[in-house]
Amino acid sequence: MLERKIKKVPRHIALICSEVNENFKKFLDWCRKFGVREITVCTSSFPIKIENAKVNFIDNTGSYTIGEGDLTINVVRSNGREEIVSAIREIAKKILNGEMKEDEIDERVFESVLKLKSQPDMIVKAGSEVPDFLLWQSIYSELYFTDIDWNTIRYVDFLRILRDYQRRERRYGR
Repeated sequence: MLERKIKKVPRHIALICSEVNENFKKFLDWCRKFGVREITVCTSSFPIKIENAKVNFIDNTGSYTIGEGDLTINVVRSNGREEIVSAIREIAKKILNGEMKEDEIDERVFESVLKLKSQPDMIVKAGSEVPDFLLWQSIYSELYFTDIDWNTIRYVDFLRILRDYQRRERRYGR
């Protein structure tokens, strides 16, 4: 019954979790079923192999991509502060090299040097602390705090996340 009531789903969900295990593959299947196209996982450990997906690994040293498929998975291993400092350094280099002038810097330029370009529609986090991941990208994201244990997440838990998102009115800072 919960399934039929879901009409509006996020295009991009971010998960903040300490580790990712085989149960994560079920979560990906559920996302595919409802049309979620991008999942960002902020974690220190990502030991599993994912089939039929484009997986972007992002950390302080850069990023690389493996695989291809109908789903994009971003594995973020750096914190938001480090990413912002790295972006500032990148812009500073462009100014010093004469590729750009100071007055040309705006949000678009800043976003162009971030490692993760897209903004999550919803961030799901176990516990009640605001995470230090995706500081820039998450400014307009809907936050969902839960006591879900990612090792034992159930389909009904996933449906509750979608139902909560559906009830919200996205205002994008207005």
